[in-house]
Amino acid sequence: MREWWSKVTRFAQRRRGLDTELREEMQAHLDLLTAENRERGMTAEQAQQAARRRFGNTTLTRELAREAWQFPAFDSVLQDLRSGLRAIRKSPGFSLVVILTLALGMGANTAIFSVVYSVLLQPLPYPAGERLVWLGESAGQASGISVTWINYQHWRQENHSFEEMAGYRTADMAMTGRGEALLTHAGVVTHEFFRLTGSRPVTGRLFAASDDHPGSAPVVVLAYQFWARTLAADPHIVGQTLALNGKPYEVVGVLGPELKFFPRPVDYYLPLGPSEGTAVKRSQHGSTRILALLKPGVTLVNAQADLNAIMQRLAVSDPGPENDHRSAAGYLSEFRTEDIRQTLWTLTAAVGLLLLIACANVSSLLLVRSTARSREMAIRGAIGAGRMRLARQLLTENLALAALGGCLGLLLASFCLRGLVAWGPPEIPRLSEVALNVPVLAFALVVTMTAGVLAGLAPVFTAGRLDLSMALKEGAPGSGARHSGSSLRAGLVIGEVAITLVLAFASGLLLRSLIAAQTADPGFVPDHVLALELQLPHASYKSDQAVQQFYSGLMQDLRAQPGVRRVGAVLCPPSGGDCGDWWYSIVGKPAPARSDVPMTLTNTADSTYFDTMKIPLVAGRGFTEAERTGGLPLAVVNEELARAWWTAPGMAVGNEIKLGGPYMDGPTLQIVGVVRNVSQMGLDAAPLAEVYFPFLQRASEGMVVMIRSTGDPASLIPAVRRLVSARDRDLPIQSLRPFETWMAAPLARRRFSTALLSAFALLAMLLAAVGIYGVLNYWVGVRHKEIAVRLALGASRSGIVRWVAAHAMRLAAAGILLGGAGAWAASRYLSS
Repeated sequence: MREWWSKVTRFAQRRRGLDTELREEMQAHLDLLTAENRERGMTAEQAQQAARRRFGNTTLTRELAREAWQFPAFDSVLQDLRSGLRAIRKSPGFSLVVILTLALGMGANTAIFSVVYSVLLQPLPYPAGERLVWLGESAGQASGISVTWINYQHWRQENHSFEEMAGYRTADMAMTGRGEALLTHAGVVTHEFFRLTGSRPVTGRLFAASDDHPGSAPVVVLAYQFWARTLAADPHIVGQTLALNGKPYEVVGVLGPELKFFPRPVDYYLPLGPSEGTAVKRSQHGSTRILALLKPGVTLVNAQADLNAIMQRLAVSDPGPENDHRSAAGYLSEFRTEDIRQTLWTLTAAVGLLLLIACANVSSLLLVRSTARSREMAIRGAIGAGRMRLARQLLTENLALAALGGCLGLLLASFCLRGLVAWGPPEIPRLSEVALNVPVLAFALVVTMTAGVLAGLAPVFTAGRLDLSMALKEGAPGSGARHSGSSLRAGLVIGEVAITLVLAFASGLLLRSLIAAQTADPGFVPDHVLALELQLPHASYKSDQAVQQFYSGLMQDLRAQPGVRRVGAVLCPPSGGDCGDWWYSIVGKPAPARSDVPMTLTNTADSTYFDTMKIPLVAGRGFTEAERTGGLPLAVVNEELARAWWTAPGMAVGNEIKLGGPYMDGPTLQIVGVVRNVSQMGLDAAPLAEVYFPFLQRASEGMVVMIRSTGDPASLIPAVRRLVSARDRDLPIQSLRPFETWMAAPLARRRFSTALLSAFALLAMLLAAVGIYGVLNYWVGVRHKEIAVRLALGASRSGIVRWVAAHAMRLAAAGILLGGAGAWAASRYLSS
């Protein structure tokens, strides 16, 4: 231990005094031996010579002492590192190209991994987050259906697999009484939700079990950001009331800032029980999902079987139309990222290929330099350096270049991350939490070391095969290594071409599909349309008649505005997503099996909607003002539904459709018209079956008023705001924007991934072009003598050019063949 500590101390002192001590001690030994020889009768010169012979080689002794007193292996590595830094300093242009090439590859990889780690790999910030699962119901062809309140109560009380369960959903509400009406977002949860997410109040309290009972006093817990931003962090807020949708709620607490559960930030939390606990039927669905914590050691499969057993018992004790319903379950970490997971892994593979291109590029450059340094390596080998010693020196130099590239890559990654967070789709969970944290820095270190080794393998390999005799005989800088590494260089060029082709092909496919989605016929005319989204509070509009009167009066006011051509209203506009769906069957058609009952999207439209959006009628008619509550229930269906049951869409008119299918209660509606398909799920999604109800028969508090203008629709925004405020000054506008902007939103994630992959492909082509140019330029350079001989023997300059071009084309053809196979495999993967 003392010996080891002595070595550490000497190393820390950076060898200060070591040579002096060695000289002094060796001289003391020589003086002692000389004195002994003088005592034996030798002359001074004879005594000194005899002492030197007895002592031995002083240089060797000095080296052995150094090895004993210090860490020779580490010292050798430091020597290699200093040599590598000197080589970098002597070739600044070459070194800058290598460092920038590696920095681009490593920076892109680090930036994408930061997103992947934050979104996919980072543990959920909740207690036992790895055991948190979401629960829904499933039936037949549908999975992930909302859980009814009564089923939730049975699951919570009778299961043997979960420590705790909590219900949750979201709601939009208008806050009034504190200045201008404000649209707010609520998380509606049961009291167990806060324990499952590890939430704590900064003031006041959270929900208690008594707050979840129907008829309990309305209370609210504020989110920290809403309290700080909107309510000015009022320290006396607890005990005050907030008017939400016209109803007073008492503030009982403020939640800490740590909780980020819902995809969209919420402003406050309301208890779920008072709104859902009044259910009397087991089939009464709202939009509630369940958050549950698995017991340690319980698998998700066993837990789901446990819930299914409860559902089977309920089918006997409380039979109803949903006796075939079972549970649906998934880990929360996977459920929240299922829509973006495949996209992120695809981007990770793309930047991995980009890094391979960068490493191949650098390997080509290092091969060229190692050929030019062959004489230097030969001299080192001739004076005693072994092949392993030469390989270690080259590898250390390459790692030094990679380290500098990694540092620059971290700076590029930091810059790119700010752009990714600002530009990324808002639905990507936890994107705002992306940062260069410890796991990301560890990944960057691994990538740097890997890139340094990969880029340096080729020159290290060729260094081990160097012909020393040939290198020392000839005088040219590249002597002895003219043909060394030629096959490796050719292989690197072929690999760069192949990988670049795969990336370019993949990005081209995504770009083509994005363009196809954006330019596809949507089934209506989207330009010159302004979309006004409203949600009437139930406390102020308690009857269907009040809702209909508001929208009818507002649309009449809008039609009177200059620049307005038509006005219509719909519950769910195109690209609005799934605003509602249900099972159905066609009256007179064979009843499907219980597990095969089809589903359809459900929508509500007024009598002018189809005309306003210019959605063509394929057969029959649209709605009129004559359809009123109490009359014959009517429906308009789209082509997708009509063609599923009749050979021609027009044959659907006059038939009847039953909601709920043959096994559930539901109204029967007469089909009066068939309209063209309009995709509710986005321009890049296939249209689904859809049924439209007349607004006058099925009023909805939430509607989107579509305003077709003669000019720029954005110019109508101030007038629309004034008209809404004039009708109800306490009614906030949920959204007001040109409809083309609305339609573009569902494509945001596809644009994000396509743009990134296209950028990687362009960068790969740039790196590959530089690398291929450098290798081919060197290939021509080392053949100057051969070219001169060919010219002397009568070869034409054009023939020389064709000869060089033929060599380049052979490499490119091999790369294209290999890349074509990879592109085919990529196309099969990206077809999803």
